[in-house]
Amino acid sequence: MRDELSKILRERYPLIFVAAPPVRDPFGPAPAPFPVWGFECGDGWFDLLDALALNLQGATESEGAPQVVAAQVKEKFGALRFYADGADARQHSMIELAVTMSTRLCEVCGNRGKLMSRRGWMMTRCPAHTDGDS
Repeated sequence: MRDELSKILRERYPLIFVAAPPVRDPFGPAPAPFPVWGFECGDGWFDLLDALALNLQGATESEGAPQVVAAQVKEKFGALRFYADGADARQHSMIELAVTMSTRLCEVCGNRGKLMSRRGWMMTRCPAHTDGDS
């Protein structure tokens, strides 16, 4: 995901997408994978991630659900993977719904897409991004 979109998500949901503090002690704990790797998916899933984070944080603030903290956000086998700590059953259901929706949204542009295999790689693409480089 482009840096400017990543920055928007981090600014909107700082409690979910927590930045790791700089590690000063070389023998101290390593930063969590999410802050190290960031969003490892295409720009097309920005709105999906924004809606997911909005609902996860909303459940925390309005219903007293646990605070979800993202550990890793990436694409794998053509679908979104959102690994998080602290989610309750309802929040896990929100994450599962987003994962399912990601297989119907083009990872490149966010338009309606489908899960497909291309040269042995699974991906979710719309017709415009099925052929050629994306």
